[in-house]
Amino acid sequence: MEIIFKMSLFMPPISPIKDQATGKNMKNATLAPLQTVELSEVYRLITANKRLAALTREVRQAALEGDDATCRLLKQQTLPYVTPCGVFTRRRSDCLKEPSGLVVVDIDHLESTEEAEKLRQQLFDDPYLHPALVFISPTGRGVKAFVPCAPQQSITDAIHWAMSYVHCIYDADHQQSGKGVDTSGKDIVRSCFLCHDLGALFRTGY
Repeated sequence: MEIIFKMSLFMPPISPIKDQATGKNMKNATLAPLQTVELSEVYRLITANKRLAALTREVRQAALEGDDATCRLLKQQTLPYVTPCGVFTRRRSDCLKEPSGLVVVDIDHLESTEEAEKLRQQLFDDPYLHPALVFISPTGRGVKAFVPCAPQQSITDAIHWAMSYVHCIYDADHQQSGKGVDTSGKDIVRSCFLCHDLGALFRTGY
């Protein structure tokens, strides 16, 4: 029987939107999911949703211009996101309803989109990771891979293994500060921004 990977989809913003003049919250962060989605639906959103394509262009334009602050705000305030590790009733680690059987690995701050495209294929082809979905991140200079957990492996152990493996195999030469595998989020509720990537790679038949 084929495994169906499920997770929660959230609408933006991922953090509160504040009035720049007063510092007061204009809109609270979204903590309740919009719906539960299958990984195939996530893939369709990434590759075919026109609204997401337009939002991604805005984020990448800011990234190209070197405007990191605007790029970060656009991601936080406009992009939908998912919790790859599972279905949650609320965006909190103690509100896990159903594990997905997946963990996410991020590699950030690559030199170019071309480097990201090359790594996207390398990660997808890796026989040990065998990721279910790999796509280029909102900035165009990073890659996100959704990696299945091994049988009987806990989510936390799977996160640590996948991050360590990718760091050792694909990231060992990255000595630049801030470049490489993003190890900042090892919590099971870690979120992953969705963005347009027509070349996203999706695998079925688990």
